[in-house]
Amino acid sequence: MAALSLTACSSDDPSLDDAKSSSDAGAADADAVEDLVDRYWAAVVKSENTVDDDPKQFSDVADGPFIERQLKTVRDYDEAGIRRVGKPAITDVEVAVSGDTAQVEACLNEDEWTAKQKGKTIKAPKLGPKPWGAEAERRDDAWVITDVRVPPEGAKEC
Repeated sequence: MAALSLTACSSDDPSLDDAKSSSDAGAADADAVEDLVDRYWAAVVKSENTVDDDPKQFSDVADGPFIERQLKTVRDYDEAGIRRVGKPAITDVEVAVSGDTAQVEACLNEDEWTAKQKGKTIKAPKLGPKPWGAEAERRDDAWVITDVRVPPEGAKEC
């Protein structure tokens, strides 16, 4: 019976093997991009929590003009004496890979990522999760985020 089951599951059709290999590669790419999102947000959190405006912390995870906007935010926080505390929750990450590009949509909740100004907690409204998105590209066998954006209205429910 076991030999019969093994025979039923195997195939001499190379197109089935190619499809499985392509599916495995797609899943690996999606996993790599999801890991990239985690590493990107770790860099954002580090930059805002420690007021670190060194662009090198983003060099392995992101490339694009949005990085300068992020670093300007950090400099503005520094001038105002603001430090972020904690970290946001990134949930419900969805990755769509097409060749060497990927679209990412996730839910971003900054409610527990608070801020202090000159040592005093800044009161901020709890807004709950909101849609967040990014574009990524594969470059030299590594993925990098090339843009961040809010997904179009209704594209992502959080």
